[in-house]
Amino acid sequence: MYNCRKGGLHISKVFRNYVLSLALRLVLLTAALCLYFTNSGLLGFSAMPRWDIGGGFLFAVWVVLAVGMVFRIVPNFRVTIGARKHYACSYSAAAMGKNGLFDDSGARKRLHKGALVSAVAWVVFNAALFTIQHLHGRLTQAAAVVLMLFYAVCDIVCILFFCPFRVFIMRNRCCAVCRIHNWDYIMICTPLILFPSVFSFSLLALSIAVLLRWEVALRKNPHFFIEETNENLRCERCDERLCMVRGGRAVGGNDK
Repeated sequence: MYNCRKGGLHISKVFRNYVLSLALRLVLLTAALCLYFTNSGLLGFSAMPRWDIGGGFLFAVWVVLAVGMVFRIVPNFRVTIGARKHYACSYSAAAMGKNGLFDDSGARKRLHKGALVSAVAWVVFNAALFTIQHLHGRLTQAAAVVLMLFYAVCDIVCILFFCPFRVFIMRNRCCAVCRIHNWDYIMICTPLILFPSVFSFSLLALSIAVLLRWEVALRKNPHFFIEETNENLRCERCDERLCMVRGGRAVGGNDK
């Protein structure tokens, strides 16, 4: 069986991985903004692959996002427990779950309600944003790339610093118990929906694969996602401490 803790999963390693990921995504976003304001045509991806500076940059963006999604599709100890809790290798049955003393129906209902509200909020927000861009004549492939990379940066910011979905909608303790953790890539790729191409559809297909793998696992094993039935999601079992920047305190509980 795959060992999720292979090689030792320590706070310094996991936290460093996410900081490096944030730095890389910031570099990509900065480069995209430079190209956007100097020659936005270089960010057009309908004719990919291209052998110019824009084509090389878009290929680098594709590789970074695609590799990240592959890490979500297969069990990988390089990502946080919150992103791999849907795998059996990340599950440790809690006493309440073993003894049948915990009725998880209420917990599941809260998870699904928060997910539904989050999905509606995301669709409405992006629909409004796309409409505004269209009215101002800025709904272009270049703008979609910049927005996608902005979302990619926000994804890591949500994990390390502040997540509006966690605080205002999901009301969960931290990313470890987040119902929509692996929705991040479909959210990142949302701006590509309006521009069909090999570049956009390949990234969207991978992000949908990540989402489906997550949702199917949730339907089959909801106890993997609940800390009362999965001991590995509890603060005292955490060896990642991605909450350290925000002081280890979160809505709905303390990250001890």
